[in-house]
Amino acid sequence: MHMNKNRIVRAVFAFAGLVVPLSPVCGADAGPTIHFMKDARPLAIDRSAIAVFGGADRSMSLASMGVAPERAREWPIAGWSLVEQIGAPDDAAIVAEVARLSGGRGLDFVTPVFIGEDGGPLFPTPDILAGFDPALTPAQVDAIVGALGAGTVVERDFGGMPGAVRIASGMRNGLDVLEAAASLARRPEALWAEPDMVFTGGGSLLPNDEFFSLCWGLHNTGQTGGLPGFDMDAAEAWDITLGDPSVIVLVIDTGVQQNHPDINQVAGADLTSDGPGTGGPVNSFDNHGTPVAGCVSGIINNSIGAVGVAPETRSASARTFIAVNASGNWTSTASWTVNALAFGESIGARVSNNSNYYGFSSSTIANKYAQTRDDGMVHFASAGNDALPTISYPSSLPSVNSVASVAHNGALSSFSNFGVGLAFSAPGTSIVSADRTGAAGYVNGSYVIISGTSFASPYTAGVAALVLSVNPSLTAPEVEAILQGACTDLGALGYDTVYGHGMVNAHRSVMDATVCVGDIDMDDFIGFTDLNIIVSSFNTALGEIGYNPAADLDGDHFIGFSDLNIVVSAFNTDCP
Repeated sequence: MHMNKNRIVRAVFAFAGLVVPLSPVCGADAGPTIHFMKDARPLAIDRSAIAVFGGADRSMSLASMGVAPERAREWPIAGWSLVEQIGAPDDAAIVAEVARLSGGRGLDFVTPVFIGEDGGPLFPTPDILAGFDPALTPAQVDAIVGALGAGTVVERDFGGMPGAVRIASGMRNGLDVLEAAASLARRPEALWAEPDMVFTGGGSLLPNDEFFSLCWGLHNTGQTGGLPGFDMDAAEAWDITLGDPSVIVLVIDTGVQQNHPDINQVAGADLTSDGPGTGGPVNSFDNHGTPVAGCVSGIINNSIGAVGVAPETRSASARTFIAVNASGNWTSTASWTVNALAFGESIGARVSNNSNYYGFSSSTIANKYAQTRDDGMVHFASAGNDALPTISYPSSLPSVNSVASVAHNGALSSFSNFGVGLAFSAPGTSIVSADRTGAAGYVNGSYVIISGTSFASPYTAGVAALVLSVNPSLTAPEVEAILQGACTDLGALGYDTVYGHGMVNAHRSVMDATVCVGDIDMDDFIGFTDLNIIVSSFNTALGEIGYNPAADLDGDHFIGFSDLNIVVSAFNTDCP
């Protein structure tokens, strides 16, 4: 089994189309396929392993069928094992071995293992996830599913998506499940259909060193040898808002330490087979989510540690991945991401962050991201850490904002992906954030210096949370438009595929979202007090005596005629 965390994953989780007769070889002429929406894509069989599920004693069952038990390695997802060292000479030998084992007693399900785009294992479960025209009645959906022998609908409106269903196929061979999903996907009434796939992925991180309290990305004075002033202007934004506790950012990851003393959060949820739980880390490798959440809502003014960009908003952990090693790799299923987003909906989360890359692309996940964005949730994900001109999945989805990483000198981080579809850039090199406390995390302590697009993404999500804190009525496209217009332009003039719209700017974003720009004293009226604040700081710049960041209304680090005109143009008016 091979998992390469440095390979980008714009993966192709596809769902196969409609074939009326079910074939145990799943299209032997062309090989196994899986469809992404209506697009059938080939699957490459890993001839070194097969996956088995269930059975009271899998080792005994395998031994009775001539398979040495020591070749079966427990998979982190409950009930699954990978039988390795198969060494099949060709795909047909794997298909035959799967047919032999699935036809025996003691195992509930057997399937070939396919190669994900991250190099890790990818294989179907017995369940099928499908989306149908919401105008169809349950009886019509059941009739379609039944006519194809695809199984039984056991959950309707799956993940809160109208027309989406989860189907228990009742099949014992993964190739049969792939073919059943293919048959459903090719039906004109189906929007998509795919097995609930087990896949791998990783977090976009490059751990560095122990805690060092110099958060240049929030306020850059050149303290790390970088470019003074090259930051997100978080300190200036905090003069307007530290974030509203009612704004929740969903952190889709390997879990966030629930009792961390320096992260504002609400109780999360564990959507994996380890659940139920409140979203905290479960195993020793579940380290990634805690510093990600720290970038969003690390507590301010408590005399300890680091600080998040939106310190008084709250993170909510959705543990969606089971970490499998110290390199940040994990395993998961498609339904867990859907359920994570549905959990976010249930608690009223307005922003989501997914600092991970997937080993495949899922139509069900894509639909859930699109649906939740339409309903008001703004989504962000890391572009990836392969220094390649292509962005990883799920950040490549049109409903998700892909975020690249920049360094303290104003340049793209050496490890950062970029390319078509990139939305934003944000600080991601040598970022100080919360770590799991004690010896449980990346370092022996409660804070860590860490690098990766994994941390550029939650910084950007946090800026969106600040925007929603001052104007909660905004839609997701409106939030995105505000962030785009407020960016610090980098690289080629305007949008480019290296930096996207530019580096996110917290202060300008908040100012552009503020319903009443010019109300410096926050009394819901623009009058002489606001004017006097401008005049008393007039003609001063950042770092000079008398400079008042609250009076820097245009966010250019200088209080001058532009700021004065903002107040004068709205003088003597009530804020709406």
